[in-house]
Amino acid sequence: MPTVVLLDVSLSMLRRVQTPEDEFVERRHLAMRGLHVFFDYLSSKFKLEFSALLAFSSLWEIVVPFTRDYQALKQGCITVDVYDKTSFDNGFSGVVGHVIEEWGTSVPCQVILVTDGRTGSGQGSLKELLEGKRKENPDQPSPFPIPFPCKIHVVCIATANELGGDLMLFQRLCDSAGPGGSVYVPDMPLSVQSVQNVFTRLAQTHYISYEGTLSCGHLQSKITLSPAPDLTSILETSKKTTGQEKMRRMPNELSICGFLDVADAGSPPHISRHLVIPVPTSSADSKDKEGGKETVRDTDEDGKTPSFCVLLHGSLKVEKMVAIVMLDSDWFGMLHSWADSKKKSNLVLTTFFPGENNISWLGNMQKLGPAAELDSNPYQTSDNDESETTPFPVLPSQRRSYNSQANVVWIKPSGLQSDVQKLLRYAKRLPEKQVQFYKELNRLRRAALCYSYLGLLDVLASMLDKECHKATDEVARQLRHASQSLRSAPSLDLNKPITPAQD
Repeated sequence: MPTVVLLDVSLSMLRRVQTPEDEFVERRHLAMRGLHVFFDYLSSKFKLEFSALLAFSSLWEIVVPFTRDYQALKQGCITVDVYDKTSFDNGFSGVVGHVIEEWGTSVPCQVILVTDGRTGSGQGSLKELLEGKRKENPDQPSPFPIPFPCKIHVVCIATANELGGDLMLFQRLCDSAGPGGSVYVPDMPLSVQSVQNVFTRLAQTHYISYEGTLSCGHLQSKITLSPAPDLTSILETSKKTTGQEKMRRMPNELSICGFLDVADAGSPPHISRHLVIPVPTSSADSKDKEGGKETVRDTDEDGKTPSFCVLLHGSLKVEKMVAIVMLDSDWFGMLHSWADSKKKSNLVLTTFFPGENNISWLGNMQKLGPAAELDSNPYQTSDNDESETTPFPVLPSQRRSYNSQANVVWIKPSGLQSDVQKLLRYAKRLPEKQVQFYKELNRLRRAALCYSYLGLLDVLASMLDKECHKATDEVARQLRHASQSLRSAPSLDLNKPITPAQD
């Protein structure tokens, strides 16, 4: 899951501490050394995860936005300036705004607060933030409760004696976002080594990579999942939806128990999705000692080694099928090929909600079996010999889809901009793209009406009018017809799509 490091850059971070070596080091330098160790750990274990660095005092700033470049994050720790007083209110407001802008409110995140242990005073202090007091700006919404699922961890660059009773305030801060958050305090005496150790302990506790085995019969492959399964969120989600109290853990072995057509599986509701990555064989990473020097074997040999994970991915993609995986006695998931571009696809594990009947159109998952063992083939060819009838009770065209790709998503301004640009591209390629033009036009019109975004219809009509001056007579006629239809009253009816102008 994404990580946000919230670094305190107030004046109190300039306070010096005396190390066991009789050196005087500023607390911000100790925090910087500790963060370097933390980012080194993430770069070696979680290369695919995104992290961001934010700094705060009375104001906040995005030092490094979400990135996978950990060198940029380490450089950001060095170049950040020191400002005035501490305001936890503004700091967490910056975190909430940046996360929502980048990921929305559904993606779980980890927030790591690095501070010197001072809770602040007056407006913006930690105590007033937890109590929900906003005297100066009552109209500005409070960042708490945080609107997205997250864990808050606090690393105090101070000893337990210096914190005193403030330690309970930081623990309340962690608990306010839900279970899983912790407060970390370096061991005495305060030094570079003790601060680095506390960041290492944080990383090893909350950033655990998953390594398991994917098996189907006698075929096996060592794999890792990215992002690593968050057992706490899976457990809490299961409790909220089903009321089950049973502890859920991702097994070390993912066993494939059957296969289904993609059309039969559809896009079922799920808890999480994980990229399945094959782990290189140990022989490719082994080292030989020759002449007193260590020589690493050519890693290109790993690409020539047969891999069941690669075989399964290619087979599912070609045959247009998914593999059903048993995670527990009553917990299932599916492996399928997912394309993030036209030329690249990945093997993805989708975990369903715990239970045997959570996918209504498939029925009880425990009662699914091989079609070959039945007396007659349940997949009967239709009369036109173009498609097969499904044996499941709910037809694919009648069940509800949770696939967001078929809908309009305008969480970010770039999403709306790309949709409008797509419509204009079709407009410039009329009349050969007439079908696609009106399909995209009705899709945008319907979304604008659902969101009560009526101003978008006028803007689209004006943009189509401008395109008329550059088009031929026939194309200009279609564009004028589309713009007039967007402005007319019948266009506000969802059930009446805009059709091409007839001769």
